[in-house]
Amino acid sequence: MYSTGEIEELLRSGVESRRFELKGPGDCDDKPFFATVARAALAMGNLRDGGHVVIGIDDTRRTERMPGLQPAALDSWLATDAVARRMAVYADPPLRFAVEARSLSSGVDVAVIEVFEFADIPHLCRKDYPGVLRDGALYVRTRKLPETSEVPSSLEMRDVLDLATVKSLRAYVETAQRAGLTLTVGKEIQAGQGSDDAQFDAEREEGWR
Repeated sequence: MYSTGEIEELLRSGVESRRFELKGPGDCDDKPFFATVARAALAMGNLRDGGHVVIGIDDTRRTERMPGLQPAALDSWLATDAVARRMAVYADPPLRFAVEARSLSSGVDVAVIEVFEFADIPHLCRKDYPGVLRDGALYVRTRKLPETSEVPSSLEMRDVLDLATVKSLRAYVETAQRAGLTLTVGKEIQAGQGSDDAQFDAEREEGWR
């Protein structure tokens, strides 16, 4: 989770990044606003190492670090169970995330959602919201611009597929180890010998070949 100092440094830079997206002030109960946050969260969940969505700073006032969230709006985002239920309406599989409040030097409060990369398979949108979300869409953070979009090119699709492949191969290696199976990559590797990371890297290389 980004610290207050890290958020302020990103705001001072005046630009967003692939792992950092701003949303203006809004309440979790505001359906149109929530849909825009869910769209950003879906994209962060499909990104290696995930990302952060900061709620409460207007994009045109980022260097001022204004206007922040009113107490009631902030509380609505800190009600994690309620946010999770609303996110689950739009995300398949459900997103993994954490929410915390941050008080900025400008005297305002914001909500920070840290979205973790998907555990097994990429997140797809499971419900339309007119003009914002499309059922079945795969949302990503684009390479050319730090923005959320349906997958726009083979580059972004390769990022998602590579991450999914790595997770599948790691799961295979871990399952084989638990079963006591012998894995071979050029030479015999006994499950449980050597470091897990080294063995996984060797299995991944063989898998790609």
